[in-house]
Amino acid sequence: MRIIEDRIVPKNTGRSFIVKKEQHIRVSAESIVDFVAFNLDNLKERFDQARTKANQGKVFITTGDVLYSKLNHIMMTIVEDAYKGKHDLQYGMCSKGAYDQFWGRRNTEAWKDFFKKWEIQKREDLPDHGCWENLIDGLQKYPIAPEDIPSPFNMFQGMEIDSKGNLIWRLDRDRPEPGQPAFLELRAEMNGLVGVSACPELGKAGKANDVRVQIFQD
Repeated sequence: MRIIEDRIVPKNTGRSFIVKKEQHIRVSAESIVDFVAFNLDNLKERFDQARTKANQGKVFITTGDVLYSKLNHIMMTIVEDAYKGKHDLQYGMCSKGAYDQFWGRRNTEAWKDFFKKWEIQKREDLPDHGCWENLIDGLQKYPIAPEDIPSPFNMFQGMEIDSKGNLIWRLDRDRPEPGQPAFLELRAEMNGLVGVSACPELGKAGKANDVRVQIFQD
């Protein structure tokens, strides 16, 4: 396959990409990537976390699994997964509002250890914006309202679910080695518009990095 597009998405920014049917898109990163998709021929049809999980009977997807739209159409198939952890399909996306809420919980018993672990001592230690704003910016050329951007497929956001149903982040354990990014490669099953955000993670103590996006054509 030949590369027809090869771009870097700087950390805490977003970009959009057109991926035609049967083309491949490879996302390579050392940190979290928020990934959303739309039907290029009907932008009202978009990726759906719930359909993707329910239709396949699983909450973690990898090679051979697919991304479903809200209309129950297959949008993309994962053809190769080089991440050692489990990608996330539970969380939404970070945003300025989310980080404001995190800061507001700093003195609660449930969050004290979290703030200590991530070395968050003041609001400025958290990002001033997040993936939601990044995707709004990356998709601004298209008639997609901010509220219509779907909850994402959170690539490389190491995640597990314990026996009590608690969501357990495994970023420290499963993060790719520095200079050795993991990648996901997907094949488009329809003409698609993809939004990619290079997540800021948690700012001061986070390990956010640039993201590489490549599109391949037979």
